[in-house]
Amino acid sequence: HKQLKMSDYDDDMMYDYDEDAYGGEGDEFDFYDDGEEQDDGASDDPVVMVENKYFEAKDIAEDDPEDGLAMFDEVLEIEKDVPEEDRQNWGFKALKRIIKLNFQLKRYPEVKKRYEQLVTERADFLVENEKALNSLLDFIADAPDIKHLFDLTLEQLKKKGNKKACLRLELRLAKVLLQKKDYKSLEVSLDKLHEDCQLPDGSDDQSKGNQLMEIYALKIAMFTANDDLRRLKVLYEKALNIKGLCNPRISGIIHECGGKMHMREKNWEKANTDFFEAFKNYDDAGTRNLSCKCLKYLVLANMLSGSKINPFHEQRAKSYQSNAEIKAMIDLIRFYQENDIRNFEKVLSENKDAIMGDDFMKDYIEDLMKKLRSQVLLQLIRPYTNISIRFISGELNIKPEEVESLLVELILDKKVRGKVDQIEQLLLLTESLSPNYNKYVAIQKWTKNLSSLEKSVFGRVN
Repeated sequence: HKQLKMSDYDDDMMYDYDEDAYGGEGDEFDFYDDGEEQDDGASDDPVVMVENKYFEAKDIAEDDPEDGLAMFDEVLEIEKDVPEEDRQNWGFKALKRIIKLNFQLKRYPEVKKRYEQLVTERADFLVENEKALNSLLDFIADAPDIKHLFDLTLEQLKKKGNKKACLRLELRLAKVLLQKKDYKSLEVSLDKLHEDCQLPDGSDDQSKGNQLMEIYALKIAMFTANDDLRRLKVLYEKALNIKGLCNPRISGIIHECGGKMHMREKNWEKANTDFFEAFKNYDDAGTRNLSCKCLKYLVLANMLSGSKINPFHEQRAKSYQSNAEIKAMIDLIRFYQENDIRNFEKVLSENKDAIMGDDFMKDYIEDLMKKLRSQVLLQLIRPYTNISIRFISGELNIKPEEVESLLVELILDKKVRGKVDQIEQLLLLTESLSPNYNKYVAIQKWTKNLSSLEKSVFGRVN
């Protein structure tokens, strides 16, 4: 199964950004008119010096990470001379940069050491710099000790008594564990979070609906990744009954996983409905990459369900028609509805990355091809009472033995009434199957009755 990305399960409570990329929160610049000069003593002021050194280090680090690291350490040294009441975020920012540079250089022990320094020495800055901290944790999410770093941060936040910040961080940790496929730790973490959202009798506290939905979405994603259909189904039904408004992205996750669950059960119609809901929710959330993905799944389920409704007639779906991947799906559904096997296969061949590159889509393409071949075969044999298997093979663009296998399935499903003559390589249709049979029977019956009437009339005349 395709690896789940943490970004797929972020929510609006946790918009992440790297403030340093744009100068940053608290990064201040002084602009001077021509001829205007700074105060001569400003360069000796440690408050000014630490700020200037930070930006100098930042510029140098872009070309030379090693020199940049040394200069960011100088920022920390200069900051020691700044009075406590005048200190800003420069030391925090410098440590954040040091951690990122070490991570890029794959110096993971140093990442751990410097992060521990950040959260212990700068504990007072953690809450007010929550977004910057989240951005850092996202950046180093692949570090070997990431869970330890999250736990250390949680410990400091708990000391500060900020329950909301702790909750947000615990949910973020759960997303990292999902991404790393550490399902054992993830389940423990989510069960603990779920307990905090329950009433004394063990039922869900509906007043914490948004939090519950996030937890359910993560659990559903975990069960989906593990193919645990039994627990997935139970949790999916519970999630749909949670009251209150919900972040559309979270609703999108739940419906997407529900659609995948129905697909595994080959319940194409319900999958079609869930993927449509997921598409709409992701579209409402503005996550176009996720809505585009679910629109592809919607088309897949639509074809498998045998629906004659084209999903691209829906107004929202029309706005995605310029997307290259969606263009391929539009062609796919058109050729599918036209029973045009050769062009259908051509679209698949020309769009391997967009269609076959998606592990979920790939799992169901064979089901789709079998359904299309069955449709074409049933249409092909309609005028005949017997037909060559080699002829069918050429029309379906598959080997004769694959035609035989498909015919056997259709005969067992009573969609075709006949038998395969393996020696003569023919499909022999029984009279009751031939679409012209009723017409032939009626003509024969009419002829027989006419003949009997003729004999009767001549018998009386004679």
